[in-house]
Amino acid sequence: MSGKELNKLLLKQISKKYGDVDSLPPEMRDLFSTISQTYDHYEREMHLIERSMDLSSEEMKEIYNKLEQQKLQLENSNEALRRYAFIVSHDLKEPLRTISSYLQLIEIRLGDKLDAETREFMDFSVNAVKRMKGMLEAVLDYSQLESRMSFGNVDLEMVFRSSFENLQEIISETDTVIFKKAPLPKIAGDKYQLIQLFQNLVHNSIRFRGTTSPNIIIEYSTSPYKHMISIMDNGIGIAEKNRQQVFQLFGRLHSIDKYDGLGMGLAICKKIVENHHGEINIDPNFNKGLKIDIYFPKAA
Repeated sequence: MSGKELNKLLLKQISKKYGDVDSLPPEMRDLFSTISQTYDHYEREMHLIERSMDLSSEEMKEIYNKLEQQKLQLENSNEALRRYAFIVSHDLKEPLRTISSYLQLIEIRLGDKLDAETREFMDFSVNAVKRMKGMLEAVLDYSQLESRMSFGNVDLEMVFRSSFENLQEIISETDTVIFKKAPLPKIAGDKYQLIQLFQNLVHNSIRFRGTTSPNIIIEYSTSPYKHMISIMDNGIGIAEKNRQQVFQLFGRLHSIDKYDGLGMGLAICKKIVENHHGEINIDPNFNKGLKIDIYFPKAA
């Protein structure tokens, strides 16, 4: 019922009993005046609130439509970038194969005529071609991470065992000790990408080990909305100033002579975690090596 309707109803009741407002005792007239003004004020306030809500609703619709357009543009841009990365990576591999083949032919034809310095230059060239080929393949794999996903109910215990088995040779060679403190959960995800995630993280801990054999600890904790998995090691760690760089494509921190690899491991890990609507961070308070925290959302 509106303020005007309430005012009319009150006036009608007064008229029945007293005839009109002027017949009311002075104190009653003052009270009626106050009540009437209150109803009028209430009516104006309600009108302003309704008007404000109408405007807010329109503004929200406009903002929502803009966000939807931006989301669509971003999806289209990402798809175009994925196609571009695929085309570039795929097409550049052929000339690299040609360069590699001709370098090998030159080496075969000249044979013993090559002096030590020229042979060294040839080796540098062959290694550079191999490295470029590896980088192109890495970009190709990275660009296809999202398109090759197949979500299902994945047991992370199985994922951990598969990763462990895939790395068994290097684990044995380096006397690596891996200790998992608690059983891992089941989550919605892509089994093969999650195996790649664990495998990359454990392999990184082994590669960037310190002077002692690698010790890797895997912890699991939970909250009402998230699973948290932490992977800790006793390796060389990552300086605070470099912690964002390592998640970028080809974000190398060390020379190839000291540590091999393309600098793609953590970039791929970040992409896989984001594909699963999660987060991956380096714990800034851990200073005995490296601790990486991964958060996966729980199913709604």
